[in-house]
Amino acid sequence: MTGTMKSLPAILLLSCGLRAADCVPSHLGEKETLARFQELDRAAQAAFDSGQYGPAARQYREAACLVPKSARAFYGLGLAEAAASNFPPARKALETAYALLPDNRMPLAMLVRVNVAMKDIDQVKTVLRTAAERFPGDADLHSGLARFLAENQLLDLALAESLRFEQTGSTDTGSAVALAALENTVGAYGDAIRNATNIEEQADAADSVKASAAGVAGLSYESMGQREEAVRHLKLAIQLAPSQENSYLALAFLYEKGQKFQEAVEVLQQGRSQIPVSPKSGSSNFLLPLGNNLVWAAQYQAGIDVLNQLIREAPDTAEAYVRLAEAYRDTGRPELETQTLRRLSHIHPDYPMVRVLTARAMLTMNPVDYAAVLAELAQAETRTPNDADISYIRGKVFFAMNRYQEAVTALRRAIALGPMDPGPYYQLGLTYRKLGETDLASQTLDRMQHLKPAATTPER
Repeated sequence: MTGTMKSLPAILLLSCGLRAADCVPSHLGEKETLARFQELDRAAQAAFDSGQYGPAARQYREAACLVPKSARAFYGLGLAEAAASNFPPARKALETAYALLPDNRMPLAMLVRVNVAMKDIDQVKTVLRTAAERFPGDADLHSGLARFLAENQLLDLALAESLRFEQTGSTDTGSAVALAALENTVGAYGDAIRNATNIEEQADAADSVKASAAGVAGLSYESMGQREEAVRHLKLAIQLAPSQENSYLALAFLYEKGQKFQEAVEVLQQGRSQIPVSPKSGSSNFLLPLGNNLVWAAQYQAGIDVLNQLIREAPDTAEAYVRLAEAYRDTGRPELETQTLRRLSHIHPDYPMVRVLTARAMLTMNPVDYAAVLAELAQAETRTPNDADISYIRGKVFFAMNRYQEAVTALRRAIALGPMDPGPYYQLGLTYRKLGETDLASQTLDRMQHLKPAATTPER
């Protein structure tokens, strides 16, 4: 074999072909052998194409027995075994195919996939080194490997393959954008910006490609804390490709992080006008962020309408219920807030704090059904018995019911579970006053002031 094969273990070069015990002796002549090989090859390909991977593997194996030096037979066998999730024999067949035909990149590309499926990272690295040595200028190979490795969260290996692609000097802008995106993912923001802006400035690049590059540059600038540059690039991405929804979502999220909720709303509404929802696609990805930002921008009724639309189209969207309940709370509609949270509890009973949120909403209703609030808290306690909020709200309920000793017990437990929260101290101080324990009330309220001396609203 050639010197470029040295990075593969020597045993691979000695294991070509199948064992004699795997093959039935053939007594066919040369012409009959060729005819039978072609017949098996066609049958195996047909079986593979129809998803019958077991029969395909058997036929490719018989073909390899007939022609032990056929890289095509071993490559087909490797593909069939891999498709059937029989990875060890798939790897052996692909190694043999490459040993027989070292000038073909396809067995190496498949070997990477098989070794990843087997979680054999050492062998993945071995095959990647061989690919780098044997095919240093093959841009398609290295860009394809980079994408596959990134999809499987092998980011360091993916970045190395992307750099190998870059070293080929390829003018493939799509792969160059993929490299920049990968660099952004692994935190190499400066490199991502450099590669992305180079593509932005290429006059002959397609607008959709330049838009993707601008989006990557925007995300990288945001990660580096350069928000104005991030906004500029994301706006450019939208201008270049108005039908790419990711640019709108990324820019809106950037505004949202900066608490510029109205700006986020405007970007998302622009995106919805450019990318209408089709009957086949169902709910738009814009609905949840748009509903969130409308509520945070105090455009409550518009937010309520959007969130209710999302719940109708995608009733499993838990965050939509939470934000809708928030909108109802902020507009003084505790009955609707409670109903919304109960719907969430029914659909997602394990959603964090949903029963606590429901109990808190019930406390704002008029009149308050204190027995129902306590029942809600009891249900919450079965899931999170050490949640300080449960004891705190229970203490407030007992206080409102004039059951002051029980309130003290509940509030002291809340403090034990969450000693840095000033709310229970304040409520406990009020309770001690009701009991005539003025010294304990003063001590408790003093402790609250030491915890949060600047607090002006200790009640939650």
